[in-house]
Amino acid sequence: MILTVHNKHKGVEKMFRINYLLLLLSGMLLWCPVQASAHTGLESSTPQADETVLPTKTITLNFETNIEAGGSIQVFDFASSDALKGTFTQERRRMTFQLDRELTSGRYRVQWKIIGTDGHPIEGTYLFNIETQTTASETSEQPKPIQEKDADTETVKTTTSPAEETDFFPFLIAGGLFMMLLFFFYQIVLKGRTK
Repeated sequence: MILTVHNKHKGVEKMFRINYLLLLLSGMLLWCPVQASAHTGLESSTPQADETVLPTKTITLNFETNIEAGGSIQVFDFASSDALKGTFTQERRRMTFQLDRELTSGRYRVQWKIIGTDGHPIEGTYLFNIETQTTASETSEQPKPIQEKDADTETVKTTTSPAEETDFFPFLIAGGLFMMLLFFFYQIVLKGRTK
């Protein structure tokens, strides 16, 4: 009789361990898809980052996935903080900014913001150069002096670092606390039953 009671407890203990592992697996499956949700990024742009192009009136950005309404593009002369005027249009994966006037020779900064299909705001900035044909032919005839890197030279790379990195921090904390809670539940409740 004592042997059967002991075997019965082993079966119950095994059932609790299986239930605990299923609960742990369920928690991980519910938590992990939140971490794996993809955010869209900039796929291509015209003009491209750090590209030198002929004068243009159109800036086009193509994204990896569809984007929600509410995006924006601003174009700045690198030497100024005033945004240039133009008309903004947005389609599924594309945003276009048609400037009111053609850009002249110089360096320009494009600043864009979108809302991805998952609802997260994403933004980025990149630089490009405009060079007229006369400027290009004049500079190609003149020898270019070798220069050390100038302190005034600034390089800004295309970035897609939205608030998405900080949006997941609460989920990481909650997931860690959930795992600790399950561990303590297992240690105290389930192992305590076998003693």
